[in-house]
Amino acid sequence: MSPFPPGRGPVAAEWTKLRSLRSTPLLLAVAAAATLSLAVFQARSAVRGWDTWGPRARAEFDPVFGTFTGFQLAQFAFGLLGVLAVTAEYGTGTIRATFAATPRRGRVVAAKLFVIGAIAFAAGELLAFLTFGAGQAALAGKHLDVGLGDPNVLRAVLGQGFYVFTVALLGAAIGMIVRHTAGATALTAGLLFLAVTLLKAVSADGSTALSRWAPGVAAEGLTWTTFHDPEWPSASFAALVCLTYLTVTITAAAACVTRRDV
Repeated sequence: MSPFPPGRGPVAAEWTKLRSLRSTPLLLAVAAAATLSLAVFQARSAVRGWDTWGPRARAEFDPVFGTFTGFQLAQFAFGLLGVLAVTAEYGTGTIRATFAATPRRGRVVAAKLFVIGAIAFAAGELLAFLTFGAGQAALAGKHLDVGLGDPNVLRAVLGQGFYVFTVALLGAAIGMIVRHTAGATALTAGLLFLAVTLLKAVSADGSTALSRWAPGVAAEGLTWTTFHDPEWPSASFAALVCLTYLTVTITAAAACVTRRDV
């Protein structure tokens, strides 16, 4: 039974489609396994090596950012979740039935993004808090752990969940633009993992003005707590980067869906 009340047909339909995709629970499980296992691994490594670390290494140790390493893998799972939620319909041709049932395509776009975003936001924030808890529990053995009330910590945890929510919507928007799973997946992966390299390549020597607009760098800006690398943007600028990507890609996706044939 759909959790949505009557009158919300497109949203209820998109919820049913996303829930029925076999890839949805698999991708969320992969994301959870990657983040939780790497959080514990990184934390235990820090605990074991702390006594041998020099002053600089200790000063640069971030007990939250250091345990969020697994999100570098999980972000791709969330991006692929968004891609498949859209391109699966194009691949099977059922998108024609969707548009026949809801001729106003803008409503279809809004419903898809709402459902994908809601699932990604809930899963991302839950995973961020679980990962934080697992990492800090492992760090407690050396009294390196921090709490949500410490400076920047709650912002970092919430920021990590917001980032993977952003990535999922980016994947969905790119899927609407490209309409093919392989192409949309490649473009999403390139944006997540290669953008910073390309932006650094076209930047003036030593300049970080362009590289700060890479999604991966924005993630770092959102999730630091104690050590802030000069190349990372501030948390507020990182949030602006995410919102800019969402605005541009969703606007382009809506235009593509509403103005061209299936």
